[in-house]
Amino acid sequence: MRSARVRPPLLAYGMLLLGVLAVSCAAILIKLTNAPPAITAFYRMVMTSVLLLPFAGRGALAAWRSLTGRERLALIASGAFLALHFILWIGSLFYTSVGSSTLLLSLEPIFVLLGARLFFTERVPARAWAFALVAVLGTALISVHDLVAGGSAAFGDALSVGGTISVSGYLLIGQRLRRTVAALPYSLLVYMVAAVVLALYAGVQRDSFVHYGWGDWRAFLLLTLIPTVLGHTLFNGLLKYLPASTVSMSIVGEPLGATALAYILFGDRVPFIWFVGAALAVTGIVVFMRTTHTAAGGGDIAAPDCAPESGQAP
Repeated sequence: MRSARVRPPLLAYGMLLLGVLAVSCAAILIKLTNAPPAITAFYRMVMTSVLLLPFAGRGALAAWRSLTGRERLALIASGAFLALHFILWIGSLFYTSVGSSTLLLSLEPIFVLLGARLFFTERVPARAWAFALVAVLGTALISVHDLVAGGSAAFGDALSVGGTISVSGYLLIGQRLRRTVAALPYSLLVYMVAAVVLALYAGVQRDSFVHYGWGDWRAFLLLTLIPTVLGHTLFNGLLKYLPASTVSMSIVGEPLGATALAYILFGDRVPFIWFVGAALAVTGIVVFMRTTHTAAGGGDIAAPDCAPESGQAP
């Protein structure tokens, strides 16, 4: 049976905005910790899993049992991509500025659409790629500035790009799995997988799992409650109502909010070239997504045939 075409509810876009505001706090909270990237991400995933367990534990177990072997491998891959994203992106914040790291992260919609084109044969209008090039040019200006400035900023930029590619894979797989798995069970499963991967990586790196100060534990908890529960988990729920490309487009608001917070809280200097690059990147990404959005049917998306109704994100 063919899927019916439905218009996403206005509430979905409001919740998307809330998620953007929540994830904008992530870089700031990470800056407040002294823990290695894998440890910060590990406790973020573990604490989130503990919070979700009473609400999604049974559903997650039932969902895991209902998955085929191929779907289970896909879910494990999704969790591994999320773990890799955290390792690379959190690591980037130790080398480059909050503004540069989060702006490069805003390239996520382009990588998502590129992945959808390569692996799922979704078509993207040629005109859209012209604006994608504008966005890449904007982020390239900042990367070149960091490279010329010397130091470790360029390395941090590279880590951020790697984290962006990783989270794009996580979103693409999630869009497929969310057709049959409800939001909260899916989130719990993927966070648990990510926690295991992060623990293994931290063990190999011989990172300490204890001996952190109160400020670190407070940051871990806030990272759990704000950008994860109100951010990533909310995004997982919205993947049923909005395509991954639309969810990922919201990320363009994160560098603006994060940069403003970094300036206010840490006094981070923002060079003029960042504003030029940000203007190009945000404009390119927004027009790129509007073009693909229009080409896909003016905002309607296909409703999944068998999407479960229980256990959705609050």
